[in-house]
Amino acid sequence: MGRTCDYPGCSNKDLPESPHGFHRFPVTDVALRELWLVALGFKLDTKLAKMKKLRVCSAHFSEDDYVSCPGQRKKRDLKRSAVPAPQVNTIQLYQRVSS
Repeated sequence: MGRTCDYPGCSNKDLPESPHGFHRFPVTDVALRELWLVALGFKLDTKLAKMKKLRVCSAHFSEDDYVSCPGQRKKRDLKRSAVPAPQVNTIQLYQRVSS
């Protein structure tokens, strides 16, 4: 069945055929964790156990939010400073097509 992205309003699913990668919530970096909670509209006192289950798909991150992994063509890591935003990849695609 697959997990659904936890970003509000997003219905992307973590399936083998999905073009999106899924990222875990940053639970160890308190400042970054709070930024993610605000970005997703969650309360700052959200339980850690719940945060450990949350996933956000790659549609909510820009290309600038990633670093390439040397020696691995398709693997990219999310920068430690990245914060999700509403459908960033869709917006970029629209801007490229309409230019």
